[in-house]
Formats: sequence, structure tokens, C-alpha cells
Amino acid sequence: MDSIDPSWTVSSRQALLFIQLAESLGVDADRLSQDCDLDPLCLENPDLRMPASTIYKLTHQLALVSKNDDIGLLAGRLSYLNIVNLILYLPALCDNLRQWLNMMPSVLEMQGDIGESVVLRSGDTIRTQWRPLVPLQTSGRYYIDMVLTSSMALLQSICIRPVTISKVAFSYPKPSNTDLHRQLFGDNLLFDQESSGLFFDIKCLDYPLIKSLDPIPQLQHDNLLNLVDKDTGDGFMRQLRRCIVRALPSGDMSIDNIADELSISRRTLQRRLAERDSHFLREVQELRSAMAARLLQTKKMGITEVAFLLGYADSSSFSTAFKSWHGCSPRDFVSKRQSAP
Repeated sequence: MDSIDPSWTVSSRQALLFIQLAESLGVDADRLSQDCDLDPLCLENPDLRMPASTIYKLTHQLALVSKNDDIGLLAGRLSYLNIVNLILYLPALCDNLRQWLNMMPSVLEMQGDIGESVVLRSGDTIRTQWRPLVPLQTSGRYYIDMVLTSSMALLQSICIRPVTISKVAFSYPKPSNTDLHRQLFGDNLLFDQESSGLFFDIKCLDYPLIKSLDPIPQLQHDNLLNLVDKDTGDGFMRQLRRCIVRALPSGDMSIDNIADELSISRRTLQRRLAERDSHFLREVQELRSAMAARLLQTKKMGITEVAFLLGYADSSSFSTAFKSWHGCSPRDFVSKRQSAP
């Protein structure tokens, strides 16, 4: 695994997923952890980071011991179920699949230094493409399978109308047994392709998202919408803050992008904020500060998830910012809330 940069890390949640899978397959999880030199602290704290090389060693070893090359396909289903709170969170701030997809790449990148997911258009077809950081001979097919399976489950669960996947591409050779592939993805499977991804019709981008029928929506229950819509009588500020919140996870949030989203010029946006005794960076930081505290208080998302939802490249930079806002680290903040009567 010489092609893996020693500085690359992944979330410990990834190891926990494969350890859970190992137990379900009848593999001795403790022995597996020891064989792969997993740090026990990483298995106790899902918000810690671990070397990327360790997760590749773990997946290769699990496939070998379990004699099952489909572990990535199975792990993808576990991954999907373990981000259910994100699934509930994003539709509350998005109206259609187009907006939702703009928020999703950084959610996938929460896994760590594994790769990136991008959305490409070719004519009337949209393709979600997975770009790994390491070559197939190093990574194996396991992360490709995991990302495509979890992405498939997400696409098929969030829209009112079903998103029909027309074909699925895999960048590895066709396995001798593709039964599970066909169960999960259908029969139009392409192997030995230049890249991996899911294909669907561009019309799906305008499909409306499913909204909770709960009379107290998830975000309203957690007072998150109240934070975003704090100026109830100012429609412009509500719209602005919702645009900012939707843009944060993309990692490409700027005043120019937000102005484009609002269909106004940068200068007009700055003028309207000045009329309200505010400016763009203040609105961004106030939203980040308030939402960070609220999301951590709900205890439904880990520190890593909150960091990426707020547009931070890693939990370390988020922790630094959080301390400047609240005078303590996110972990100390959560601990204090847990110990409070």
C-alpha cells in the first residue's frame, strides 16, 4: 500500500462500520481489529481520525477472512442507515434533488481521505462519479461498492417520485458472481469502466423532496429553523440564510455564489446587508456558531458530521472555530451538556 499518503486519515466511523459488518458475517471482530492494528480508542470514539492505510488493511483482511468480496456492497447499506439524521436534515432545507445534490459531496467526504464524489452532466443524463485517491490495486473494489450502494439508497429514498437509475458503472473487472450487484442495482451493469458512477435522467433534478409529515418537523423540533429564520418579518434575510446553509456543506460557499443563488449582484447583496447593519461574513459566522451549538445539543450527529455540514474541511478546524465562539471545544461543550442536570 505504498501509494497511500501517510498523512491521509479517515473517520473512525468507517472502521466501526466494517467491524459491525464483520460481526454480522460471523468474523471474530476482536481478532480482526488486532490483526489490522486498530487503535482501541478509535473504536470507542467515532469522531477520532485514523490512518487511511488502516482502513484499507481492514477491508482487505475482512474480505479475506470472510471469503466475501461483496463486503463493500453490504457496508454501503450500513453506511446509509448510519447517516439517517443527515437524510432528515438536508430535505428540510432543500426543495428538490438539484439542491440536495449540491449539499451531498462533502457529506460523502466525511469519510476522510478516500476520494470525492462529483456530479456530472452529459446531454440529458446525470452521472454521480466516484473518484478514489488510490489505484484499484491498492484499494480493492470495497470502497467503490460502498459509495455506490449508499448513494443508490439515498437517491431512491429522498424524492417523492422515484429516481430511476438507468445504468451503473464499476471501474473494476466483472466479478464471477454478480447476484448481489443485480439485487441492488438492477441488470444494466457496466464493468471495467474508466470510472464508477450512477446514471439517471436530468429531469430527476427537479423532483421535489419528501418532507416529514410530522406536525413538528425535525428541524423545527430542534429549533434549527428558528435559528435560520430568526428575522421572521424579513423575507430577504430568511432567504439569504437558507441559501447560506444550503451552500455551506459544498465547501464552495462565497458571497458571489450566494448572490447568484439570490439572482442579485454582489454589490446589491452587500448594500442590503449594510442597510440592516450587517455584512456577509457576520451572517455566515453567526449561523455557523448558532447551528453548531444546536446540532451538538441534539446529540443526533457527531462532531465530524456537524463540522462538514457547516463547511469545514476537517473536525480540527471546526474545533478551533467553535472554541472562538463558545470558549470551549465541541467535545467539552457536549460533555457539559451531558453532565448538566
